[in-house]
Amino acid sequence: MSLDTPSSAGVVSPDQYVSDVTDAETDRFPEPRAHGASIQNVLNDLAPSDRDKRGLDRGTLYDHAVHYWRENVEDHDREPYVAAEPFDADWLPEDGRFALVVKSSGWKAGYGLGDDYSQFYEHHVMLRRIVETKNGTKLKKPPLALHVEVQPQFRDLVYSDGNPLECPHGEGTRLKIWTTWAEQPEDAETRAYDALRAVYGDVFDVDDQNPNSRRVAKAEAHVRFAHEKMGNVVEALDQSRQLVAYGGESEIEAHQRRQREGYLEALVESDRWDLLGFPDQPFNTGLKVYRRKDWHTLSPENPAFHPKLEAFFAGVERGELPHVSEWDSVMDHLRTMCATHARWAGLERSDLVEDDFFDGALAPEYEFERPTGRKHMLRQRYEEVATEVYREALKPNTTAVYDLMKVVAEHRGANYDTLVEETGLARSTVRYHVARLEDADVFVKVEKNPVLVAFTAPLAREEASDVLEEVHLDDTPEDRADRADDRREARHERQERRDDDLDRKTEEDADPDASGEDDLGFRYLAHVEASAHDLAFLRDRSELGERDVRVRADELPPDLR
Repeated sequence: MSLDTPSSAGVVSPDQYVSDVTDAETDRFPEPRAHGASIQNVLNDLAPSDRDKRGLDRGTLYDHAVHYWRENVEDHDREPYVAAEPFDADWLPEDGRFALVVKSSGWKAGYGLGDDYSQFYEHHVMLRRIVETKNGTKLKKPPLALHVEVQPQFRDLVYSDGNPLECPHGEGTRLKIWTTWAEQPEDAETRAYDALRAVYGDVFDVDDQNPNSRRVAKAEAHVRFAHEKMGNVVEALDQSRQLVAYGGESEIEAHQRRQREGYLEALVESDRWDLLGFPDQPFNTGLKVYRRKDWHTLSPENPAFHPKLEAFFAGVERGELPHVSEWDSVMDHLRTMCATHARWAGLERSDLVEDDFFDGALAPEYEFERPTGRKHMLRQRYEEVATEVYREALKPNTTAVYDLMKVVAEHRGANYDTLVEETGLARSTVRYHVARLEDADVFVKVEKNPVLVAFTAPLAREEASDVLEEVHLDDTPEDRADRADDRREARHERQERRDDDLDRKTEEDADPDASGEDDLGFRYLAHVEASAHDLAFLRDRSELGERDVRVRADELPPDLR
């Protein structure tokens, strides 16, 4: 490649950047499996004539839950309290025994003001699997999970600061339902109603459900894939992170936790996936790669040894959550996101791993529209990275950044000890430049022990390597070693001068008139490792104050003095 000037690639606007992402092509992939789901709704089970009543006389499901706790549990030390054992339902696996447990926790609203404020409690009904162990019977959370939160919805409730509780869907009982492996929102609601009746009895009417209150609070779709493909999938997510951040500026929230062992390998969350060609959505979507914390202790024959790629609904910035009538649309978007990134990572049907809930390579075929233009977008992105590398490598008065990037490129990632040793720069200087280049999305810090500094992707490293070779054609490893030695020697001399200055300062303490402005530690720009650009960067970040940088004013143009 050739970059004659730092500006030759131009600055690409987000609109230009996504101009090639205008089409999609039909693709097929094994259908990602619905995983976690949460539905919330409100039962308008408070009759207007009972609004002024209290406790069980009010007749709501919430009041029955409070009454049950007071009559049976009585003390938080007895929580979780076994309320139904055994519990059976036609949606439960046939090869297990199950129970329901209850507990309570402080809620966000109550009665009264100031010292008279009395907090209400929400009540929880949770599914547990009965497991026989050598130490006796244990209750454990099963893979098919269920957790129902029972909350009050009364307009005379207030927050602790005195502000009234909002009840947008009317008064009565609010239910938040959390479950797994639910293909439809009705699956989650049916499970919740079965559990509530098993604990509290037939004390509520489903017909009291406010149709508009039925909202989607959580949805997920995933595939489990072979451990050997982990690097490919993490890189595909990281590329999407860079592309959405690049086109959407600061509109993306991204977290990269690349660990040898751990739960979360990569996570990207944004509301601007349309920048990659996905249909625009009124909600945020995330993608993550994860697996069990103890995966490394398991046999590869155990499905839990292998990771999952999951797309998930990540809430809304404003307004209400999607209505349950939009469930199929939400899930179709998540499945498309998951399947598309699986394709971008090079996953094939044979790479998928079967478990108790996902059929792996035998999963039914899913047809979706996969956005096109990604390869061009990545090339354009990395050319922008290369331009930034060019600017940094040709900074006047210093080769420090050039040498840092050269070490990172040649080592395909380097830790701080290596960077300090091979550049001769102080560790603080290395950290400063790494932070700058990370802000510019040239470097990324990989969270290993020790931390590894690398280019943002292999293709970015290749582009950067070409640029670094081009800007200093005659530079050799011996030249870089000599510069490193010179920097170490210069640091040693500066330290000796500082020691001398300290000794002189000690002597001058007895004579305050002997010290002057030039004794404050100022140096000519040519005598320090920093460039004017570096000083401006530190000044913009308030790491240098107004009295930390001097300028020879008589050489400035009159209008700048």
